Amino acid sequence: MSFIDKNLEKIKIGFDGEQIVRDWFSSKKIPYMQVDIMFKYKGKWCLGEVKTQEKFTAPPFDGHGLPKWQIDRRMEFYKDTGVEPFLIVHDIKEKCLFIESFVNLLAKENFQTKGLKPRVIFKITSFKRIEM
Repeated sequence: MSFIDKNLEKIKIGFDGEQIVRDWFSSKKIPYMQVDIMFKYKGKWCLGEVKTQEKFTAPPFDGHGLPKWQIDRRMEFYKDTGVEPFLIVHDIKEKCLFIESFVNLLAKENFQTKGLKPRVIFKITSFKRIEM
């Protein structure tokens, strides 16, 4: 039995509590974001936004991405604190990680998809690939 299966009730209580806090912040119009992971890299703390997904395929190019509002909030945090945000993608099909700083990703080629849930896609070659 997995950790999640063994602890599902406690996990649900934790998620419910987090939602109560998010709702309260929203009601007070207090900006917030949830951080997936904080890590120390080259002596500095960094923020990590973690995604588990399949690669977006061309056109116009193969890549990985996320909603623009998540990028905007993490870049706002970076401008306020100097804590550099990274996108860390666990690619389901390729069974590897793609990682890069949002600062570097935004300086390179990207595009925004259309539809109900548009995403900013960054070119796959803009990431460092880490084999698992």
